[in-house]
Amino acid sequence: MSQPGSTSRTVLAVIWLILGIVMLGVSGAVGWTRWEPLLNGHPALLVATVACAVVGMIAMVWSIATLVAGDRQDLRDDNPRHQRTRTPKQLRRRAELRLALAVPALLVCIVLVAVVAWAKPFPPAAGVVSAMRSDPNVKVIDTVTWYELTPTARNAAGDVVAPKVGLVFAPGARVDPRAYAPLLMPLAKAGNLVILLKDPFGIALTDPDHAARPMAVHTEIVSWVVGGHSLGGTAAASFAGSHPQVKGLLLWASYPASPLTRTDLSVMSIYGTEDGLATPAKIEDHKSMLPPDTQYVEVTGGLHAYFGEYGAQPGDGTTTVDRATAQKQIVDASVKFLESFQPAPPKPKK
Repeated sequence: MSQPGSTSRTVLAVIWLILGIVMLGVSGAVGWTRWEPLLNGHPALLVATVACAVVGMIAMVWSIATLVAGDRQDLRDDNPRHQRTRTPKQLRRRAELRLALAVPALLVCIVLVAVVAWAKPFPPAAGVVSAMRSDPNVKVIDTVTWYELTPTARNAAGDVVAPKVGLVFAPGARVDPRAYAPLLMPLAKAGNLVILLKDPFGIALTDPDHAARPMAVHTEIVSWVVGGHSLGGTAAASFAGSHPQVKGLLLWASYPASPLTRTDLSVMSIYGTEDGLATPAKIEDHKSMLPPDTQYVEVTGGLHAYFGEYGAQPGDGTTTVDRATAQKQIVDASVKFLESFQPAPPKPKK
């Protein structure tokens, strides 16, 4: 004779078994194919991936044990060696409590595995990681939630010249930050401090004030510029609009989500003519959200994925120019923009 609540318990066990297999499979696939980006990015995705695997394993073990044990844990009436330890009313209450706890837990786990699967980062292209290493001109520091690219040029006296201009850069959605090293290292070599953010789950909007933390650390910087690629640029625009200490905004294939009301903010927008995501039409439509004196730099034949080194991106356009040529235009324009924030040299004493 079936115990009260045994059907719901069996159904839940089957659901948890399926979900546990999915969670373990997704976390295993992400870990296997993106282990290095997980270790070098923001720890949030790494923690979520490990948690997904652990919970998936627990769900599988519990569901299998439940399906094997069945009603025996409640002791059946037809077992001559034991008496029932719980009344039918108690069993129904247990079943109701089980459902009340299981449904929210299932929803949380479904969201968790969906986030881990979706947030799988675009890895940097082969050979790009080597560009994120210190050299005689730039010192690279890897912190928990951002990279620091500090110029180490020396003056005639042999002293390191401290940078006065800093750029805080937010990557595009789900892109490994190191994929931007080939384009950002030249900006650091030009004498600027470059902060490359590691955003939670690769989404800049998950931490809107992320840029404020490295800015608070580097009090030696006189002029701050924030920028980003794609969604990272959108987050940077929002940050710049609410932080008056930011003097400039550098948009790579990006545009703001809402109008910028600051009249003292210098802005440069660099975009590709063949970009299939931040299309020229979208750039044009959002011009009214930027200051009238915004500088626009058109990269003829440029693609959305040309602003980083992470391979092709779904939905992008078809290029009419090689990557190196397009990236040189992006770097040259960005260096020129940052130069405009350099403080004037002191006047010689009479």
